[in-house]
Amino acid sequence: MSSSVTDILSKIFNVEFVLKSYIQRHIKGVLPKYTYSEESGVNPAFQRIEEVDVLLKPNEKRIFALRSDFILATGVKNSEQQHGYHGLKETFKKSQYSYLNWKDRYGHPSLAVADNNYDGTVLYAGFICQRRGYLQVFLSSGRYNRCNRTEEGIFQLTKEQAHVIESYLSLKFQKAYGLQKIIFYDTTPEQDDIDSALFFKNKPFPKSKSSRIYQSTAISEAVKIAHRDSCFEHAQNYIKCNIPPVRPKYSYCGEGSINPGYEEVTSIHSPLKPQEKRIWALRSDFILATGVKNAYEKEYGYTGFKNSFSKSLHSFLNWNDRYGHPSLTLPEGDYDGSVFYAGYICQRKGYLQVYLVSGRFERNDLNEEQTRILEAYIAAQFQAVYGNQEIVFDYGDSNIPSYHAAFFSDRLFEKNNPQRHYNQSSIQNILQNIPSAQNKQVEKSNYFSI
Repeated sequence: MSSSVTDILSKIFNVEFVLKSYIQRHIKGVLPKYTYSEESGVNPAFQRIEEVDVLLKPNEKRIFALRSDFILATGVKNSEQQHGYHGLKETFKKSQYSYLNWKDRYGHPSLAVADNNYDGTVLYAGFICQRRGYLQVFLSSGRYNRCNRTEEGIFQLTKEQAHVIESYLSLKFQKAYGLQKIIFYDTTPEQDDIDSALFFKNKPFPKSKSSRIYQSTAISEAVKIAHRDSCFEHAQNYIKCNIPPVRPKYSYCGEGSINPGYEEVTSIHSPLKPQEKRIWALRSDFILATGVKNAYEKEYGYTGFKNSFSKSLHSFLNWNDRYGHPSLTLPEGDYDGSVFYAGYICQRKGYLQVYLVSGRFERNDLNEEQTRILEAYIAAQFQAVYGNQEIVFDYGDSNIPSYHAAFFSDRLFEKNNPQRHYNQSSIQNILQNIPSAQNKQVEKSNYFSI
């Protein structure tokens, strides 16, 4: 492996990923305090923040909710008319009015309707409004406020937690609504009516009202906090010092292209579907890469590769290429194509299965400590992108067909098959107690650039 693994803070982990993983470790979603009888539907203006393609007009407002599945949703509320606010009417054409339920308030719960894959809890919520020269975030959400909820086991966020989650939101809002200052304002249940009247009437809050301003400096500080808390760098140093990477044992004719489903784990923004499978490899440059394999349809009925791409793209794919694990590890620049660990993942009911078969990169040379730290490091990243769930590593052997037969047929392995379970608590316990590496510190010349 090349010794020039540089800028680990800015090149391997992107900013959003680092902030998101901190939020997942430290902030739990809350259910609404109460509901209204006429509330039931999804907000008619529901948008994921990534779907926003139009800037807000001056004084235009949206409700938002950062859900516990990390969907940042926005919509329009049908209330506050007593303050002259008619956002729902202004958002839709008159020809669409008959399709709206004018009795529904379309409040924050309309952005957080529970389903089979989401429990309806919310991490942070409020309103946004485009003011002159900055985006105002007013943390009035009524139902999801954490004030006065200690009897429910719900506590207000610490200053550090608020700093990190607001930095994450600021990045998301800047991407959607333009690079500008983001200013957060708190409110309390006792003060909410007064603050809301000012907000909806487009009057300024008193200068005495505290606020938090987010630009690059504040966000950079939050990223440093989140990265230190993750212990990822300690894990990388340990792995670099104690675990030699491996090269592929063999190759097939016709291989050599990058996987068409190649995705670095830090760029993943959606969970896997039930029983969906992907190949993965933790490369020796510390990129955790995933993709889709083009094999095993005849042997096991696996059609994941075909199903991953629309038919309109099929003519652009090389159907003669297996797109196996080497398609995630093409040598480039200082990276030599070697790997620390590789296998498959599959979203099972209630947990993510990590199946340790990769043919070319399989290894059985790691001791218990090396295995524990390496797997906890990988599990932490899978949790950050695929959800806070148990991560289960299953042993496999590519020379024994019954393993693949069980995995691709979605059957359980034998009860005595070696298996290791990791949850959020055990992952952090492992990463926070890594033995100090004596040398070969992973270089970092710059912190994340915002």
